Amino acid sequence: MSDAQDDLVIRPDFRTGLIVLVVVAVAGAGIVAAILIGDAPAVFALVMGGLFAVLIPLAIGALLSARITLTAHELVVQGLFGRKREPRSRVAEVVRASIIAPRGGVGESLFVLDAQRALLFRVQGSLYSRGGLTRLADALGVPCSGPDRPVSADEFAKTYPGLVSWVEQHPYRLAFAVAGVMCVTGMAVALVSLATAS
Repeated sequence: MSDAQDDLVIRPDFRTGLIVLVVVAVAGAGIVAAILIGDAPAVFALVMGGLFAVLIPLAIGALLSARITLTAHELVVQGLFGRKREPRSRVAEVVRASIIAPRGGVGESLFVLDAQRALLFRVQGSLYSRGGLTRLADALGVPCSGPDRPVSADEFAKTYPGLVSWVEQHPYRLAFAVAGVMCVTGMAVALVSLATAS
C-alpha cells in the first residue's frame, strides 16, 4: 500500500442497513399505532414516536458516514460523531469473534489490538459485511486469532479480558435494571395521573 490508490476503504453493508432501517421504522409505527388504538395514555405514543423520530435519522447518518480506511501509514475508523485514527505501526494483532447475543443471535466483531493487547478498535459486523471484515484482517497483515465457534460475551471475556464491556457480559442485569426503571416511571406517571384526576 504505497500510495492513495492502494488504500483499502470499507463501507457499511447498505443493503442490510436499509433492511434494518425499514424494519425499525415499521416497528416504530406499529408501536405508536398500538398505543393510540389501545387504552394507554397518548403521551406514551408521543414519547415512543419521538424516540423513533430521533433514532431513525441517527441510524441513517451512521450508515452514510461510517467507513474504515487503511493506508500505508494509518488505520482510520469514521463514525457518525467522530473519527478515530491510529498509526498502522501500532496494530500488532487482530482477534475475530462471533459473539452470541442474549436472544441467540450471533454478531461478528473484529478487535484490533496493539502489542500490549490493548484494544485500539472494535469493528462491529452488524455494520460491515463479513467479506469486509475479512479484507481488513487480511490487509492488516498481523496475526489473527479468536474462538473457532460462536461464544457468549462472558466466555469470550475469560479468554480475551478487557475487549468486551461489562454491559455486554451481563445483558440480563442491564435488562432488569431498565425494566425496573420503566416500572417505577410507569407507576409514577399513573400516580400523578390519579392525583391530578381527583
